[in-house]
Amino acid sequence: MKAAIFSDFVKYANFFYSTISVQPYEDLGVKQSKSMLSLLVFLVGIINMNLMLLSEIVFVIMAVVNGNNFLEATMTMSYIGFVLVGNCKMLFIWLQKSALTRFVNGLKRIFPKDLQSQHNYNLHKYLKECSLITLSFSLLYMILIWTYNLFSIVQFVIYDYWLGVQEVEQTLPYLMYIPWDWHNHWSYYVVYAAQDLAGYTSAAGQIASDLFLVACATQLIMHFDYVASTIAGYQSREGERGLNRGVAKEEDIQFLRNIARYHAYLLDLSEQINHVFGLPLLLNFITSSFVICFVGFQITIGASPETVAKLILFLFSSTAQVYLICHYSQQLIDASTNIARAVYNQNWSQADVSYQKMLILIAERAQKPVQLKATTFVSVSRRTMSEIMQISYKFFAVLRTMYSNK
Repeated sequence: MKAAIFSDFVKYANFFYSTISVQPYEDLGVKQSKSMLSLLVFLVGIINMNLMLLSEIVFVIMAVVNGNNFLEATMTMSYIGFVLVGNCKMLFIWLQKSALTRFVNGLKRIFPKDLQSQHNYNLHKYLKECSLITLSFSLLYMILIWTYNLFSIVQFVIYDYWLGVQEVEQTLPYLMYIPWDWHNHWSYYVVYAAQDLAGYTSAAGQIASDLFLVACATQLIMHFDYVASTIAGYQSREGERGLNRGVAKEEDIQFLRNIARYHAYLLDLSEQINHVFGLPLLLNFITSSFVICFVGFQITIGASPETVAKLILFLFSSTAQVYLICHYSQQLIDASTNIARAVYNQNWSQADVSYQKMLILIAERAQKPVQLKATTFVSVSRRTMSEIMQISYKFFAVLRTMYSNK
């Protein structure tokens, strides 16, 4: 078995970033290549996505002003929310690149590099879990976006071309305002390709950001668990036969100094990750509440079986995205607070008083849990998931009432 490297944790995130020509951080000591082609791909993707977003917003405004297409408008609001989340995550990664670079290189400094160290950290267990979850989430979102992107084509191939049971009209993957008649016109294929590209760009931006956050959170959890296990397993040298009392006391104190510095470093990294991802997480949770609400509303109004299948997939993916973040934040809470429990469980009764006092300080600092924060407004945990679902249901109830009174 060969030793793992840092990039093994973020390989799926980096893959999706590379498909939209985004470089989230810079490796210190590694020469970065910048090509005009990469910049062009990035700009084309961003500009195209925002043009599609603008067309969707215009469609919703016109539907509200004219008092028609209420159902189509609510569906388009789901698309708008989806694109906004992708937009925000890519924008903040670009704005916070230097901060993210500092955070990543901080994680790399304490990454266990040799096999023995990785065995002590139980690193391969964390890497296996991280890879499984990130791969599953990636596949889920790719199934979602390409189901929507290719739905019209698949309908034509199956019902019209293959079975010949019905003539399928030209439709686009997403509803939006287009100022010309694209039906039975060559521009239909251009608009279709533009919508597909916009959908993938948004999805890739979201996936990459979430996978990167999960990979970094996993490593922080691994380090906190290691600190807890190291503290719990340490035996005080006080009273050890054949060892000078003064030497034993100094060894114990030095051990705690190293642990305290390590713990403080992890707390600083935790603050850095919240600085980078805090605002995108807040916007993600707000937007996800509306998306879940609009999608749930569409499911309950009697859509066609094919549309309901698409909507259920959309609802499941949006819910899974929120739960993924809440789950890892909860794991961070558990791992960081376990340090205080490890201090209590240590065999400290034979140690010097100064050693015991230092243990109390470490335990006190570990009382405040480390967790992902959507800025200072929202501290994320599994409870946040239930709160978001409650908010979504309230909006859903309002929408149903409005629709029933029409």
